[in-house]
Amino acid sequence: MFKRDLCDLCGDCVYLCPYVDYDREQSVEQFRRLLEGETPEIVSRCVTCVACNWFCEKGANPFDLILERQEETGILNIPEQNIQLFRNLPNAPTEILEGEKGRPVISLCSVGDLVPGLFEGRLFEGCTFLKGGKFFCNVGWVHLGFHSPVREGAGQVVENLAETGASEIVFYHDDCYALLASMVKDYEVEVPFKPVHIIEYLLDYVRAHGSEVSPLGIRVAYQQPCASRYTPWKDEWLDELFSLIGVERVSREYDRKFALCCGSPMMPRDREKAMEIKERNIRDAVEHGAQAMAYLCPLCVLNLRKVASASNLENYHLIELVRKSLGEI
Repeated sequence: MFKRDLCDLCGDCVYLCPYVDYDREQSVEQFRRLLEGETPEIVSRCVTCVACNWFCEKGANPFDLILERQEETGILNIPEQNIQLFRNLPNAPTEILEGEKGRPVISLCSVGDLVPGLFEGRLFEGCTFLKGGKFFCNVGWVHLGFHSPVREGAGQVVENLAETGASEIVFYHDDCYALLASMVKDYEVEVPFKPVHIIEYLLDYVRAHGSEVSPLGIRVAYQQPCASRYTPWKDEWLDELFSLIGVERVSREYDRKFALCCGSPMMPRDREKAMEIKERNIRDAVEHGAQAMAYLCPLCVLNLRKVASASNLENYHLIELVRKSLGEI
């Protein structure tokens, strides 16, 4: 939710954006026009990565206003087939794979099968898995320039998850955790279970089974999902997880506060721009000594792995790195 009373028109939200090149004066002017109800150029150039909410040290959430204007105007010109895909996702087949009583419940949203073979081995023995349309979180709508489907669907998503009776649910998709741990607060939706992020789950397992871990000695460039901007506290968990499994997260230009998106949000709008973002991201990883890309979001894996491989970088999902440290792969 944009907080007008906290915005002092410093321009940081636009000035620090890694996808545009406005100077300070132009940045202030872009956001001033937005505040006055206009639709300045930044609205159409926005990549929808949410980074400007991090850039704003006052906590005004400028991206939320940009997103509001995108939805009002339809300025992103998303192809109808992409919009229809998202409309249909809540109606996709739903499946609950029952595990053992007392073992964790893991929600895979609608993306659980995009990277095959992740949920195997002793990390996930006996777990219950939730997958399909009823558990689609809707947060991906943000990348199409829409916010209302996220807000309007939040209550039903929470209700569907609560019907499982689980007191805790582990979320594989960063978008889902963002909704349940952060965004619902703006919607005044109560969550009757504890949302647990997959990084937190992996970290707890490694802490409890440290004697089984063999340090990997790999230098990785981490690909941070856009939705991580809603839940920044996870970064401390990830750094500890990397440390425990012997992975060095290389310090580079496009990580943490200035992380680039994977390019996926731009694909329906501007494939050339999407490829430029991908190549800039991977080039940055190589130049800072990474041996591999490490991913959390499965869509990031699909969008970057080919470009990464072409630059002689290996590709690992975080789950794969943990399983590798346990000697399973």
